[in-house]
Amino acid sequence: MKPDIKALEQKVTAVLANTEYQDHPLYEVLNDLWQYNQGQWSRMEHMIRLSDSYQDMILQREKTLGERFDKHLRQLEKITRISDRYQTALREANLELEQASYADALTGLPNRRKMLRRLKTEFELCPEGIFIAMIDIDHFKNINDQYGHLIGDDVLVSVGNLIEHTVGDLGHISRWGGEEFLVIFSQAEQNDVEQCLQNLVKTISAERFSNGEDYVIRTTISIGVSHFESDDSIDSLITRADSALYKAKNSGRNRVVAG
Repeated sequence: MKPDIKALEQKVTAVLANTEYQDHPLYEVLNDLWQYNQGQWSRMEHMIRLSDSYQDMILQREKTLGERFDKHLRQLEKITRISDRYQTALREANLELEQASYADALTGLPNRRKMLRRLKTEFELCPEGIFIAMIDIDHFKNINDQYGHLIGDDVLVSVGNLIEHTVGDLGHISRWGGEEFLVIFSQAEQNDVEQCLQNLVKTISAERFSNGEDYVIRTTISIGVSHFESDDSIDSLITRADSALYKAKNSGRNRVVAG
């Protein structure tokens, strides 16, 4: 049998209003429960004022607790459905943001953050097969100074595309920063890596970068490459490749140097 909530409320308020019961041991407990109950309803009513659909609750304060509770449930179900849709949209937006955070804005290639993450994974799986190639466009500052940064960006994108095409499935390329690119070769044969990098040097030096009308630019690249050694960490492997790159640039550029 469903209890008459309104009648129960009336009984409780009558007991609390009667001074004869104030000395009863359960009077204080009943009063605390009643105040707690009232407080809970006050907080719920504060929440539902945030929505216009709840304004009619203010005009219907005389409804019984049971009726009010049923309506709260319906409204909370509606809020839950809205919240589910919001959470789904938020997860999708976060996924898009995460994917964007791993891509270089100019070239569309994986960025340094993405490549470090991949390198960490490769290092954990089988570091013995890792080669790292650090690639730098020679005299790139001169291209920017002579033709402007917009054309310099076009050359940078084109070089990135050529590296990606030449390396193919043999390795993973990223834009490391500025005019530098980094390639990870995992589980590749040393001869294949060396041949790939030599082909890359020849391909870039033979390329004419042009918009078809205003300019024709030629450039070269220098490459430093390192292969995993037993005492290597990720940082030391990258550092050796970077040092080899500077040796390549200081020894005439347009070449591959191992470190």
